[in-house]
Amino acid sequence: MKILKAHRVLLLVLLMVGSIRVWGQDYPWLSHNNLMVEARGHVGVFWHHHFEMQRFNARYPAFEASIYQSTYGKNDWESDFFYPYMGVTFYYANFGFNFENHPEVGDALGSVFALYPFINYPLNPGENSQLTFKLGVGLGYLTKRFHNFDNYYNFSIGSHLNAAVNLSFEYRQRFTPRLMGVASFGLTHFSNGSTKLPNYGLNTFSAALGLAYYLRDPRINQAITRRPEYKPFEFDNKHWLSLDVNYGIGFKNVSQTLGGDSTHFYRVHDLSTYLLAQFTPHSRAGVGLSLVLDLSDDKTMPGRDTIFFETYQLTRLNFNLCYVLTMERLSYYFEFGWHLKYNHIPLFKGNIYQKVTARYQLSDNIYAHLGLMTHFGRADYLCFGLGYRFNQKYYFNHEKSTKHRPPGLH
Repeated sequence: MKILKAHRVLLLVLLMVGSIRVWGQDYPWLSHNNLMVEARGHVGVFWHHHFEMQRFNARYPAFEASIYQSTYGKNDWESDFFYPYMGVTFYYANFGFNFENHPEVGDALGSVFALYPFINYPLNPGENSQLTFKLGVGLGYLTKRFHNFDNYYNFSIGSHLNAAVNLSFEYRQRFTPRLMGVASFGLTHFSNGSTKLPNYGLNTFSAALGLAYYLRDPRINQAITRRPEYKPFEFDNKHWLSLDVNYGIGFKNVSQTLGGDSTHFYRVHDLSTYLLAQFTPHSRAGVGLSLVLDLSDDKTMPGRDTIFFETYQLTRLNFNLCYVLTMERLSYYFEFGWHLKYNHIPLFKGNIYQKVTARYQLSDNIYAHLGLMTHFGRADYLCFGLGYRFNQKYYFNHEKSTKHRPPGLH
């Protein structure tokens, strides 16, 4: 029955792709932006990143349908990245398909439906064959979640609604000017950012095969001969130093640890600053410091029953190395950091953390951000907020030499 259900989903995907193809024939305006449709079938396995999850030892089928644009150089960064693909993917997987070693688990994980925007970066400039890297972030709905009595085997996910993240490497082969074959291998992750416990998260690896089709003959990539006027958050062949200061707020649920009200959330306050230097037209790197006040620490920290902590004593000081990838107003921040001991409070989550943040420039200096703090695959908190960027341009003056003004910051 489950195999039959999977075949039905694949049939619906193919019908959808066919209907979009006919639609493209009737409305040629759809082809103005190199629109493509794609369908794939997956075979996946679970990554046991926690000991308790080893019982989820199974293969599962998954299917996806995507509609996206093959960029052609409308913006200058597109040619710099070998003309990426951008669009949205609908993803379906049956996680309860085949638990051979633990039949008692049954359908504890259920199925998942996800919808996520993505960008797919070619790693080489080939016209007929390409290696690409796909990054997608969106929302997923899992039909089954943890319940104390009805579904106690599913301790991975405590909520129906979760964030969905896809990272995959792909090989794309062009068969005709409009038809392309796709093979991929990647990681798909589902987590709610600890807004609802339990939240070990689901990490799965899958291999896939599919077909992609242009709705109309693709446009020829146009070379950028003259760059437009640069914004302060872009690169203009001079050096930029930026100081980013931002505040974010998040919410955590620790009812699995403490018991009690599962609807009560603790606030997390995150004040961060980053000193970054521009190295290429689309990348920056630097260091950062952050002060994080996690109000749930007062309840979950060892010794909380015998030691009283003032609120300021719960504040954590963090240090990180940061790399930034920028595409006009959108930037991705990748942090690898260390929790520093503060006021002699012992750390119980480990000293090392990772943080991924998406930022969007609302103006030249003001930006909004959404970030996820993790500890080696386990989400700690999700935060969102605003920030301000202070820009300082500098250069080394090699054309004018003077004894009174040596090269330096001007």
